Amino acid sequence: MEINFVKLLDKTKDGYDALFSVNGNRVKIGVSDTALSVWNVQGSEKTITGFLKQFGSLKIQWMLAENLLKDYTFISDHFKKEDGNIMSVGELDDYLKEKIIEVENKLTKV
Repeated sequence: MEINFVKLLDKTKDGYDALFSVNGNRVKIGVSDTALSVWNVQGSEKTITGFLKQFGSLKIQWMLAENLLKDYTFISDHFKKEDGNIMSVGELDDYLKEKIIEVENKLTKV
C-alpha cells in the first residue's frame, strides 16, 4: 500500500482539504475549521498540512483495511468520548491506530 501526500488544497469555506495519492487513486482528506479550533491546530498552513499528513494517512490506512476508500473530512463531533467531550489530538491518534489494529485483527482471523 502506497499512501502519498500530494498537496494542501485551497482553503474551503468550512476548513481545509488535502489531496493524497493511494495506490494510484486520488482521495481528499479534509478537516473542518471547528475541529482545527477544538484541537488547537491553527495558524500556519504548515501546521495544518502536518495535521492532515499525519491523521489523513491514519484515516486512509483504516479505510484501506476496511476496503472502503473515499473522501473524508475530520469533524470534531465524530470523535466524542463517552462523557461528551471531544477527544484530544493525542486521543485521536490513539483511536485511529486502535481502529486500524482492530480491522487488521478481524481480517487475520477470517
